[in-house]
Amino acid sequence: MKREPMRPGGCRSDPFDEFVAARYQTLLRGAYLITGNVHDARDLLHDALVQVYPKRSVIRDAGATEGYVRMTMVRTHVSRWRRTRREELTSVLPDRPVVQESGWDDQLAAALAGLPRRQRAAVVLRYYLDLPVAQVAEELGCSLPTAKTHLARGIKALRQEMELVRELVGP
Repeated sequence: MKREPMRPGGCRSDPFDEFVAARYQTLLRGAYLITGNVHDARDLLHDALVQVYPKRSVIRDAGATEGYVRMTMVRTHVSRWRRTRREELTSVLPDRPVVQESGWDDQLAAALAGLPRRQRAAVVLRYYLDLPVAQVAEELGCSLPTAKTHLARGIKALRQEMELVRELVGP
């Protein structure tokens, strides 16, 4: 019988712990791009890891763990969005956040934060996490044409926003 290596303190090593240690920052960046807020991103990633942890023995392919965590993050985010969608609407729109003169990544993150949640999730899944459109549709829980619509509208809005930033800030 093969025994797992011992960690300092006498605990056995867990492949899931090793996965989290290796992929945490990448998953957190994905969660940030989905939520648009670092605090919400940490909460989302933590909740997804808590949901996947008890099911880790069911995942046969160790390489598929990241996909399970990503899918759980998106589904959890969509569920939260559906619950909070019933918020009270007002006739006065808040001021738009000002894009600071910082790096291109910050400006892109700010532009992503301005997208509706489903469009943001679709764009992040497709272009940041490099998933095929069919898998984006599956993870969002919508049809393929709906996912394509979210992607097209999200990219169009991002292009317009980034063009506006270029005009204001300059090259």
